[in-house]
Amino acid sequence: MKVAYIILAHNYPEQLLRLVDQLNTDKTSFFIHIDKSSDRKIFKQISAELMDFPNVFFLKRYNSKWGSFGIVKATLKVINSIVETGICFDYIILLSGQDYLIKSNTYIKMFLQENQGKEFIEYFSLPDKRWGEHGGLKRIDSWHFSWRNKYFDIPEKQKFQSYIASLLYSLVILLLPKKRKLIEGYAIYGGSQFWCLTGECIKWINIFVQQNPKFVKRFHYTFCPDEIFFQTIILNSHFKDKVVNNNLKYIDWGNVNSCHPMILDKNDVEKIRQSEKLFARKFDPTKDSDILDMIDQMILSE
Repeated sequence: MKVAYIILAHNYPEQLLRLVDQLNTDKTSFFIHIDKSSDRKIFKQISAELMDFPNVFFLKRYNSKWGSFGIVKATLKVINSIVETGICFDYIILLSGQDYLIKSNTYIKMFLQENQGKEFIEYFSLPDKRWGEHGGLKRIDSWHFSWRNKYFDIPEKQKFQSYIASLLYSLVILLLPKKRKLIEGYAIYGGSQFWCLTGECIKWINIFVQQNPKFVKRFHYTFCPDEIFFQTIILNSHFKDKVVNNNLKYIDWGNVNSCHPMILDKNDVEKIRQSEKLFARKFDPTKDSDILDMIDQMILSE
C-alpha cells in the first residue's frame, strides 16, 4: 500500500516536521508545498531538516492565501508532480501543516486496504443552507478577488477612505457582468478542502485539468474554490459511484458561523480518541503545546 501525502503549509515548521516524522514509513512519500507568502526562514528550516529524506519532495512555491484560487493552483501543481514521478500510489491524501494523525500508521494502512478503490471526500449539492443565505452559490456567481490583504466581492458595494479608490471600484462594478454564469453541464458541489483519493482518480484529475483549461479558469475569482473545485470534478465523473462522503478528518466546527474550525487542545483528547477518523485538525502550538504529546502517548502508542 503506497501512500503519498500532499501537505500544504505556511507556518509552524516544528509541527510540520513532527507530522512527517510520525507518518513516515518505507511505503509513504511526501509532497510539500510551503506558501510563497510565508517567511523564507520557515521554508529553509523545513527543507534543511528533511533534505536527507529521499521520499520528501518540495514543490515550487505559490501564493496560496486563504480563500483564493492559489490553493487550488498549488494543489493541482502538486498532483501533476505526483503523476510525473511515475510511482503508482494507491492513495493520495491531502493534509495541511496543522493536521495530525490520530490513528497509527498500521491502522491507516489497514483502513485503506479494506476500502481500496473508494474515494473519500466530503460533498453536498449546492445551494446548501449550511453555506449561508445564498447556499454557497454567491461564492461562484460573484467576482471575488483580493488586493492589499483585503477581499472584494463584486457587485457588492465597498467602503473606501480614498475617493479615487471608490470611483475606480464603481467603474469596475459597471464593467463586469452582474453575475457570473454557472458552469454549464456540471452540477455544483461543495464540501471540505481535504480528501483521500485513489491514484487512479488523481491521474484522471490531472488529465482532466489539462484537457479542460476553461473549466479550471472558471474558478478564478471564486471564493474558497478549494471547497468546490474537486467536489464538482469528481461528482460529475465516472468516479461518483465510488465516493464515500467522508474526508476522514476530525474537525470541530464549534462555531457554525465561523470560517475556520476550532483550535483543538488538551480538553479535546477524549473526543479525538473516540473518533473513527484517521486525522484531526486544527492544531496550534502557540495555543496548546501539549495536545500532540498527549495524542502520541494516549492514542498512537496504544
